Amino acid sequence: MKHIKLFEDFVTEGIFLNYTQIVGNHDFKKFVEAYEELHKDNKVVYDKKEDMTWGFRKGSKDAHWKYDHETYRLQSDLQDQEVLGLINFKNVVGKNHAWSK
Repeated sequence: MKHIKLFEDFVTEGIFLNYTQIVGNHDFKKFVEAYEELHKDNKVVYDKKEDMTWGFRKGSKDAHWKYDHETYRLQSDLQDQEVLGLINFKNVVGKNHAWSK
């Protein structure tokens, strides 16, 4: 029974295998703004209890990314250049971005 639970935990966390450090409110705010501009239905939700911010498509329960404000870790299924590129190079990486579809 415990083995099944561990497998289920792995499957539900699989989307968040990669992580990127985003330290500082200014860069995180730029990332969030760029994410919201990628698609009109991209939505950002802050969970005060967990001190975590989630980015997902409006109407979907599957998040694209999650950000832990305590550790400054942004976890997603994308490579660093696609995630961090949204902060300073939104116009370049935003074209055909995985989160814009």
